[in-house]
Amino acid sequence: MENHKEDGTKIIIRCPDRLNSNAYMDVLNKGVLPIQYRNDIFQQHNAPCHKSRVVSSFMDNFGICCFNDWPPQSPDLNIIEALWSDLRGSVSKCRLATIKELWRTCEDKLAQIPVKKIKKLCESLHRRIEKVIEMKGRNTHY
Repeated sequence: MENHKEDGTKIIIRCPDRLNSNAYMDVLNKGVLPIQYRNDIFQQHNAPCHKSRVVSSFMDNFGICCFNDWPPQSPDLNIIEALWSDLRGSVSKCRLATIKELWRTCEDKLAQIPVKKIKKLCESLHRRIEKVIEMKGRNTHY
């Protein structure tokens, strides 16, 4: 999971292989709460652990605002997919021997992604939404 702020802050949180509600709240606590601003809207894809009562209560208690009706598994509307693609491409060029090296390399490569690129992806969200509506939910070129 990766997050950013307009000041250029980017973090990546290692998630467990299986993410249940408690593990997800831990991820939110480590990754979202430290960088969240009052009027931010948090995007998630509504996996079952994202929509559980305990997670909803956690989000309400900490003022995490998100879309409740965001379509599940909607890569056309999720700018993180483009960033994951960039990160995957740059990391795959490295010769890594351990998980620790992989993790450190991911953090380093993420830090190298320009904030300008992230802003451009954020600005594209309006066009992405319009295209998904036009395509009646079918895949788009994004």
